[in-house]
Amino acid sequence: MADRAANRVREQREARGLSQVALAERAGLTRQSVGAIEAGRATPAVDVALRIARALDSQVEDLFGAPGAATLVTAEADGPPAPGRAAMARIGGRWVSYALVQDAVRVAADGIVTGERLGKACVEPLRALAEVEENVVLMGCAAGLGLLADRLNTRPGPGRFLWFPRSSTAALRALAAQRTHVAGVHLVDARTGEANVADVRRLGHAEPIVLITLARWEAGLVVRGEDADRIRGAADLGRPGLRLAGREAGAGAQRLLEREVRAHGMPIELARRPQVRLTGHLDVARAVAMGAADTGVATRDAAMAFGLGFVALAEERYDLAFPREALGDARVQRLLDVLVSGEFRRELSALGYDVRPAGERVAEVRAA
Repeated sequence: MADRAANRVREQREARGLSQVALAERAGLTRQSVGAIEAGRATPAVDVALRIARALDSQVEDLFGAPGAATLVTAEADGPPAPGRAAMARIGGRWVSYALVQDAVRVAADGIVTGERLGKACVEPLRALAEVEENVVLMGCAAGLGLLADRLNTRPGPGRFLWFPRSSTAALRALAAQRTHVAGVHLVDARTGEANVADVRRLGHAEPIVLITLARWEAGLVVRGEDADRIRGAADLGRPGLRLAGREAGAGAQRLLEREVRAHGMPIELARRPQVRLTGHLDVARAVAMGAADTGVATRDAAMAFGLGFVALAEERYDLAFPREALGDARVQRLLDVLVSGEFRRELSALGYDVRPAGERVAEVRAA
């Protein structure tokens, strides 16, 4: 791909009778930078690609990867490779693809998965790869991450931010496998009561992981108004006929549910074999609102989103985990700037989050 882009730049420059020096002057670059791009030794960042395209009176897609081009990108798939629309990101020097299914249908695709090869997805790009390389992936179960990504994407600056809802454990595993840039976590260690640090340490990540707080939130039982009198706390989870919604193993909400069931002397199977099993706080709240379940553990903002009652069980710290070296990335710095901005904090507060600790660097964790 780099060689083809290099050839296109050189051909367009020569067709216009420009030297490398002249193109560099027009684009505000050094001759050495232009030479490296034309030699295929460097892939330009989005802003550089745009400047070169303008200097050559061309479209950036025509120079650095046209939509519908026959070239296929081989990417590690976050999940089983399946044909269809996909987002992509460059993490740890490798391409990763993410199927855009269910709620992610609203996300504009970076490419189309046309098949697989040796367990990897073959992706036909729909956007210039120089632009796709700017994508930043956020994984976690907090709806606040989606708000953060949306606010970042409506502001000028480096990076296109993609939020994929995942449980805390799944997000941490993706971080360890270099399939996400940032993992959102709210995992309380059963032995120590410590938030997040123990689970991050068990990752065995080669680089130190930094934890920065997004906010604190309340987790508890979501209930319909008509059930408010019969579901007043965790002690009511054992009521005969109660339909309980649970989460996937490893989710922070599932840990809380199991902890409450044990604390009230109920059999653990009650939590581990719920009538309905779901994959996110909003899914639990949606199921209760629709009458598919009577209650389940979710967060206050999920209850608010569906007009449900809420019985608080615990207050938890929600942290963002990422490699320490990412602090030097301009895209991550922009994310952290928006995270502590007044307007974002006010929005989270309106959803029931406690934003006072937002932006605090609470730990730097090394592998055990």
